[in-house]
Amino acid sequence: MNKTLSYLGLARKASKIYIGEEIFDQFKTNKISLLFIASDISEKSRQRYLKKCKSYNIDYIDKYSTIELSQAIGKACKSIAIFDEGFTKAIKKEEG
Repeated sequence: MNKTLSYLGLARKASKIYIGEEIFDQFKTNKISLLFIASDISEKSRQRYLKKCKSYNIDYIDKYSTIELSQAIGKACKSIAIFDEGFTKAIKKEEG
């Protein structure tokens, strides 16, 4: 597992993530600092997330599959939002 996915696992253990549909409730709170969207998510769902990211100026990463994201956090998911600046900074550094 690469470092980015390891950071996701740590963020989950630290309760610093939102998963799936609960993410949409959190956009308005401005807590989300980084969003992961599975590379194999449906186009309709992808567009929903991208629209929100653009509206709220949130960076996103969409290069990991549903399986990779799910394995990283130990729970099935197609999207993960991080709401911790420390994890976000570490992941962005790792992703370049």
